[in-house]
Amino acid sequence: MTEFEEGVADLRRRLDPALWPLFIPKAEDLFRWRIQLECGCVREIFTTGKDRFPDERSDRDPVTGCRLPDGEFWCRDHHVAKPYREIAEWDERRVHEFPADPEEPQHGLDAETWAKIQRPEPHSSAFWRVKLSCGHYADVCVGDLDWKPEDGPRLVTKKRLAEIRRDFEEMWASGEPGWPNEGPERDHIRRMLDLGWPRPEPEHECFACTAAKRVTGYQRIGPLVPPPKPAAPPPIERERVEAQLARAEAEVQRLRKRLEQAQG
Repeated sequence: MTEFEEGVADLRRRLDPALWPLFIPKAEDLFRWRIQLECGCVREIFTTGKDRFPDERSDRDPVTGCRLPDGEFWCRDHHVAKPYREIAEWDERRVHEFPADPEEPQHGLDAETWAKIQRPEPHSSAFWRVKLSCGHYADVCVGDLDWKPEDGPRLVTKKRLAEIRRDFEEMWASGEPGWPNEGPERDHIRRMLDLGWPRPEPEHECFACTAAKRVTGYQRIGPLVPPPKPAAPPPIERERVEAQLARAEAEVQRLRKRLEQAQG
């Protein structure tokens, strides 16, 4: 019940009061389930209505706020490295304004590298909400405000591609922190180099895949709020008369004892 009350309080903070009746369930309508995730973890969840099962609902991605695919729930104990997934759909677009980059190198970069990527003037970028091949969502930054999904990615020249490839090979060989010799990030860079360094990239890292786990089994516990006990049915006439007679006989016995005590 505490978890339900905390969830309701969070929804009330985030939603307009006019929407509370639509999106905030009543405790009497919720059913408790015990679910097991593919990682082996067991937890309790709620469903609205006794006929809705755990694999028909899901958690929200804490980064994007989007719902995970049905039957997926967040596990805080078993994370994996962020994989890269292909972009299946380009959805909503919003533009964000950025101030000029500082002159001092940022993010642990050396002065030479920072000079190549520094933006000395205020600039704008478009952020696209995309759906990945795994069914999760992510936000992708696209520097070209005029770009549209139907335009497709733009490739660099062969000369520029050779320069980019050489720079990465040198950084990997140097063993500098932040440039791993193996793992999802380096494999992703290799694929982008083989594709001609497309912009925007046709794939993106998926944070949700690091901790979203599928349901492998579930067990119904019961309603969150037990229903009230039904009222006892009214006694039939014979039972009512027998009960009255038993009370009367008990009263006669009590009076007889009092009379005996008074005569003695």
